Amino acid sequence: DNAAHAIRQNYDERSLTTGGFPTPLYENLHTNLPKDVMQYSDFEFPEHPPDFPDRHAVHEYIHAYADSKVLIHTNLPEFNLCLNTEVINVTYNTEQNQWICQMRKLDVDAGSDKETYTETFDALLICTGRVSHPYIPDVPGLEQLKAESPSTKIIHSKEYRRASDFTDKYVLIVGGASSGTDISRQLSYTARSVHMSVSDDRLVQKTDTSLTLSPELGAGCNPENPPKRHPRIKKISVENKQVEFTDNTEIPIPDVIIYATGYLSVYPFIRNSIQPLFSALDTPQPLTDGHAVFDLYKYLLYIHNPLLSIFGVPSKIVPFPLFEYQAMFVAQVYQGNVRLPSLMQMESMWQNIIKEADPYVMGMKQVDYENDLLAIVNEAASSDTENRSIRHSRLGRVSEHWIDRRKHTFELRKKYLGY
Repeated sequence: DNAAHAIRQNYDERSLTTGGFPTPLYENLHTNLPKDVMQYSDFEFPEHPPDFPDRHAVHEYIHAYADSKVLIHTNLPEFNLCLNTEVINVTYNTEQNQWICQMRKLDVDAGSDKETYTETFDALLICTGRVSHPYIPDVPGLEQLKAESPSTKIIHSKEYRRASDFTDKYVLIVGGASSGTDISRQLSYTARSVHMSVSDDRLVQKTDTSLTLSPELGAGCNPENPPKRHPRIKKISVENKQVEFTDNTEIPIPDVIIYATGYLSVYPFIRNSIQPLFSALDTPQPLTDGHAVFDLYKYLLYIHNPLLSIFGVPSKIVPFPLFEYQAMFVAQVYQGNVRLPSLMQMESMWQNIIKEADPYVMGMKQVDYENDLLAIVNEAASSDTENRSIRHSRLGRVSEHWIDRRKHTFELRKKYLGY
């Protein structure tokens, strides 16, 4: 796997039809989480969407939340929300102790760009999420296939929109996580044949001459055209017109290859190394290598310059609640109400984190993580006996009901959606 290779693909984030930025949303997409688990603490989903709402209901919910907080229609001088704006370059000026941000307003109607402009900020919060920059792993023969076989369409799952686009197509899906599995289920009803290349051997069930979905993983698929599973791709032979897998089985090069292989952690607007605020014994490593973000206190604040925070770095999370606790914590830090540990202490904490197996996978550890952030803020409030300038957070500890619903998400989803 080569992150640099994926970056070189120069995937166009801009949408030619809207002038904005595309998202990985597609038809008949439902949430992986019950709405009462994923919602914000002070803003419930309305009653009419089902427990696992579709993308339209989530879109309406987010807009309703923004309206309720007066985030969009506001004339407050201290609040400025710039929509349809692209951040081009960000640097930290150590003399001014400010972030210098070069931006460009996008002309959505005309599809053209306006002139760039620059603004300065005391702190920088990156909230672009985990699904901005598609990752396509390199395999022998892929570049040759792209160059010599234009009839084979190669896309990332972020570009997938509807199953009807692949009617009667021979499709290979690379990746067996949420998107790959969901897309394979949809395509089993429209495509001529669907194959999947997955990295987890536990997802592969071998029969006489083919690899097929096990019954529990194939729920909801077309029983007359179930997706066939294969291990990782070993190479693509353009000369022989075959895709070879690591178990030496082969299939003909398909009409379409869909890479459901996740996303890179890259921030193209930060082109240079971030100037550290503190003197360090060693030169800090780059912020990210494409696959991982480094040197973060509480998975959030950049240790070498805590005036930079990056939201939503861990995977397997419930996003909205996580963002709430992270925002609460960052706000108290930037207001000077919560003191950070020393550089050496934060580095030691980070080293302990990355020693763990799958350090970026949070899962149910999100409960302890959120409670930890809350405890730090509340402890600061309790110890502020002089001027009481810090209030206890309105957020409470994660409830047992939420924990129970989160633990049983898979069963609840299967009961409601059937897969």
